[in-house]
Amino acid sequence: MIHKQVVNHRQIAWLVGSLLMTGMMISFLRSVVQVARMDAWFSQILPIFYALFIAYVLSGLVEAYPGKNIFEILFIIGGKWIGGAINLLILFYIWIILAIDIKGAADFLHISLLPTTPLEVILLVFVLLMMYYGKTSLEVAARVNEFYFPLYFIMCISLYFLLVNEYNVERLEPILTSSLDRIVVSNFLPVGVYGDIFLIGAFLHAIVEPRLFFAAMKHGVIIVGFGTTIMLLVLLGVMGFMIASRLNFPIYILVQQIHVTDFLDRVEMILFSVWFPAFTIKVIVAYLAFLVGVGTFGGQRHYNTFNAPCGWFIVVSSIFGFPNVAHIDQFISYSLPLIVLVFQLPLAIFLLIHVRRKNKGREQSLIPEGTKLYRFYRSMVWITTVCLSGCVIVILIGDFFKDKSAVGGIATAIVFIALLLIALLTSYGEMQALNHGKQKLGRAKQAGSFRQ
Repeated sequence: MIHKQVVNHRQIAWLVGSLLMTGMMISFLRSVVQVARMDAWFSQILPIFYALFIAYVLSGLVEAYPGKNIFEILFIIGGKWIGGAINLLILFYIWIILAIDIKGAADFLHISLLPTTPLEVILLVFVLLMMYYGKTSLEVAARVNEFYFPLYFIMCISLYFLLVNEYNVERLEPILTSSLDRIVVSNFLPVGVYGDIFLIGAFLHAIVEPRLFFAAMKHGVIIVGFGTTIMLLVLLGVMGFMIASRLNFPIYILVQQIHVTDFLDRVEMILFSVWFPAFTIKVIVAYLAFLVGVGTFGGQRHYNTFNAPCGWFIVVSSIFGFPNVAHIDQFISYSLPLIVLVFQLPLAIFLLIHVRRKNKGREQSLIPEGTKLYRFYRSMVWITTVCLSGCVIVILIGDFFKDKSAVGGIATAIVFIALLLIALLTSYGEMQALNHGKQKLGRAKQAGSFRQ
């Protein structure tokens, strides 16, 4: 059901993490390595800024149209025909995401883990799981994700320590030897994947506080950027760009290199058991967004009616839409970023202009100015902004000095990772400050004052 959904800030941050991070681990990172080579781990900073822009637009929609999802908002703004046409395009975009994820995961399972199982059987199990969760709401998926995504993120960070005996920093050197053009292009490729944050727009009716909503999405996006950067660092340091750029499933092959002890073998199966549920949550969220969109066209607040036909349509169409792994990889790497920049970006700019006019003079703050909590919140916001902007500046400075000093490349790498880590920590501080302010404000309304 659409109206009975409540999701808190922590769940939003981790849902964003699952949406953006888990899908990249199948085969997408190969294309980034092919373009930027040993400097592929600099490829996440511009997609972070793009995802933050989409998050800002969605938070503005929450403030302008409380209790409405993006499909209902577009019907209000554009009317029956124009709004309906845009919503159809959004549904087509969501179908593309679902078809890519379902078929990509089925191909991965069929090739690497279940070679004797027919592909159709794997897809059938997947669609039955989707249809089961299709009878629930986003709140259920968010609660399940609270358990799996933190484990998955810890797993990604721990890969460096598990593979430290295989790691060789010389495979990353010389740092920033790829041309700046290659690094810029490698930053555009992940935009297609980071555009999946747009799916959250289907659940705006479940959001109460727009500023806390934006802070939670910001934290989730930076989690993805930091985690993917570490994964690329480990991948390139263990395999080098020549091998990583030729593998269909580079992360899976990377995990197979883990040898903790002589008696503990097949560690990748343990790690896979954490990744797959987190990835499944991403597919379920996309499927729920699709059902919400279809239900909006039917004028219904209950979308269970469309669950079974939509599930069978998606699984059958994904088979014909993307016949093999190569097509999926090429589409994610080159066609999906183009779709996002041509369709999603102009739509987001239009919505931003509209909500800025509608929200003019409606500034609201969860934290009263002048309090210690407000000063802490503002410092977290500024530090996060400075650190993310500093990542771009560091790349430009490192590219300028790359031919003059080998130490400059190493210094660039250390500063880049440090700034990204600080941004991750301060974005969490920003989110927690707003949540604390929300709780204090709720108590203050009962007591008649706000004290900090």
